[in-house]
Formats: sequence, C-alpha cells, structure tokens
Amino acid sequence: MDSISFNSKILLFGEYGIMHDSDALSIPYKKFNGFLSKSDLLSEDQKISNRNLESLYEYITQEEYLNDIINSDNLKEEIDSGLYFDSNIPIGSGLGSSGALVSSVISRYSKVDIKSFSNSELKKIMSLVESKFHGNSSGFDPAVSYFNKPMIYSNQKIKPIDKIAFKDFKVYIIDSQIVSSTKKMIKTFEDKMSDSEFRFFFNSKFINNNNQCIEHIINTSELFRNSVKELSKETFNNFQEMIPEKIKHKWKEGIKNDSYYMKLCGSGGGGFFLAYDFDNQINSSFSEFKFYQI
Repeated sequence: MDSISFNSKILLFGEYGIMHDSDALSIPYKKFNGFLSKSDLLSEDQKISNRNLESLYEYITQEEYLNDIINSDNLKEEIDSGLYFDSNIPIGSGLGSSGALVSSVISRYSKVDIKSFSNSELKKIMSLVESKFHGNSSGFDPAVSYFNKPMIYSNQKIKPIDKIAFKDFKVYIIDSQIVSSTKKMIKTFEDKMSDSEFRFFFNSKFINNNNQCIEHIINTSELFRNSVKELSKETFNNFQEMIPEKIKHKWKEGIKNDSYYMKLCGSGGGGFFLAYDFDNQINSSFSEFKFYQI
C-alpha cells in the first residue's frame, strides 16, 4: 500500500490559548511518525487501530460537510480490507498522534485536490475531523503534520515559517511515562475558565506572555529567556491539574536554579513535557526520565 508517512508534532507554544485566539507555534518531529497500511492478518494492536478507523468513518458519514470532502466509501472499503494506522507516535503523549492520523486520512481519501484549499480552509476540515478524538480541536496539529513544516497560528490564520533557530539554549521533551487524555484535560481547562479570576488571568497575562515567547523565539531575541521563564512560572502556578506530581518538583527546580524552564507540551496531564535548557542541566536533572533533544 503506497501511503505517505506523517510526522508527530511538538507544540512549542500555544497550548489552550489557541482555543482563545492566542498565537501558537508548532514544529514537526521526525522521530515519531505514522502511515496508513493494510494487512490480511491484523495483530491485536492493529485490530484496535482498525476499529478506531471504523469509528472515525462513522463519524465522517454523519458530518454532511465532511462527506463532500472525504470519500467515505473508499475509506470503508479499505477498513474492511484490514486498514490500520502504522505508527510509533505514543498515544496520549502530546505529540499529535491523532493529528498525524487525521492528516493521513485526509491526504489519502480526499475527493478534491487538497492544494486547492487555502490554509484556513484546510485547517477547518482538519479541525472538524480531529474533533472526533478531542471533542474540541483547533486543527493545528494535523496541519503541522500535513505540511511537515514549522507552522505559526496568528490572527486565526496558519502559515508555514522558516526553520526556527534555538539560540543559546537547547529544547528537550521529557517523558512523564503517564498516559493522558486530551479530551479530559480540555474539559478541566474549560471548567477552570468558568472561574472569572482564572479567565481574566488567562485572557490577559497568560496569552500575552505566550505571544511574547513566540515573537522572541522567532526573532532570536535575547528577551526569550525571560519570557519563557515567566511563562513557566505562570503555568506552574495556574495549571497544577495538568502537571503530574513526579514532574512538579523538577519544574520548580528549573525555575529555582534559573537553569531550565518547563512548560506543557500540548494538553498536559501526562505524556511529554517541554524543557528549555539554558545551562546544560537536563542530562543530570532528568537522569531517571526518558528525554529527547529536538
């Protein structure tokens, strides 16, 4: 089966804020990827993937707009012939496993030439398909996987950008070894937004700080270190539900030592977490964790 591989993604900035019109910045990550494949004899894991695709097919057929875009008959035919998503992207990790799957399905089964869509139109389609998995999706993750380029989301538009330079620091993803549910974390966030004090903090200070981080990292500004440190502190103080206990003391340690600064990598709750390392402390500070430099 001739199928294109789609990479995982790493959301450098924009978690939760992207649902409230903040900027977001994400990059593809080639270490983890997935592609559609078929087998006459499915393994147990492949059977689970096949059933997930069956569920996605049923969701698509119930959405009139998607029926005009995606050839659900072809999708169903291949599902019945043993279609599955062959992926090494950890599920519930914040690395966009569902985004890569959505990109694969849209790429293979689109009735129309995807290139005829604007980026905003494609994002709308991807948002609607991925909402099957998360309940509320921005469509940004699948777009990063589909274009396989760093992408910025700003003013409700997405566009690819040039390679991002990590000047005077290194970036790592730290594996908490805890599976997280994005849908559950989004529900937790929505509950937090019902509190007026948190909502004011988020819509003013948090989003402003997030956007500053993006501006500074893109422009390789010396102000980036201070802005990401502030974002790390704000996240720790206001998103406790999204940070596992085994990560919390490491998070505080980085801020206290002024050496590295952690943040969520997606919805949080488990999976991977980001660390911006300015003083080469990750190897010693996270020796009991799996981590990867990006």
